[in-house]
Amino acid sequence: LKPFSAEAIQSQVGQPALLGHSCCAEMSRLSRKQLHQYQGWPKGIYPMSDGWVPPAYPGEEELIAYEEKMNNRKKAVLIKKHVAVKAPAYEQLSAQEAMDKSEYSLICMPIMEGPFSGEGEERTWYLIVYYESAKKGKVERAFKSAGFDISDIEPVPVDPDEAEDWEKDLMYDHGASKYKATVSEYEYAVCEKGTAEYDDPWGPKFADGPNWE
Repeated sequence: LKPFSAEAIQSQVGQPALLGHSCCAEMSRLSRKQLHQYQGWPKGIYPMSDGWVPPAYPGEEELIAYEEKMNNRKKAVLIKKHVAVKAPAYEQLSAQEAMDKSEYSLICMPIMEGPFSGEGEERTWYLIVYYESAKKGKVERAFKSAGFDISDIEPVPVDPDEAEDWEKDLMYDHGASKYKATVSEYEYAVCEKGTAEYDDPWGPKFADGPNWE
């Protein structure tokens, strides 16, 4: 196959060959993302099949600026430890001032009343503490001040590729020096190995369970 020249095209169509500007403009238009492909596009039914979107939705310039901002965020490399504490320690460790000072975040899960958790100050909280390895000393001192030595608990690296969604959010939060405690809206039961509750894939059952449906 022989390449076409501008002169050859002009001779065929009888018009001057304006390939440069118009072709590049068309390629640029086609190479741009559709609006709904940008990170900042609100999830939902839009755009409609005919391309219509509400006037209040963000435009292309706004979406591009948001995506550049998101892509330029710093992501921290985190490790995590699992620890169970009583209510007074939980209150101390989950205070925003304590987290900001020692640079860690928490996932907090309350344990329901039973053999492993009581009422009031005896309530048990299962915590997952996230921090950067360089902040190890500060985090350990914070927990020690609350009566818990976590220095011997093995840290688990947070794999950026395998992390849960909330862990990925925490990576960016820590990269921006922001720390938080996320408290579960559910209570958790501790099931001992060898019990019917432990072996049941649906977990423990309660007499008033049908009332929850």
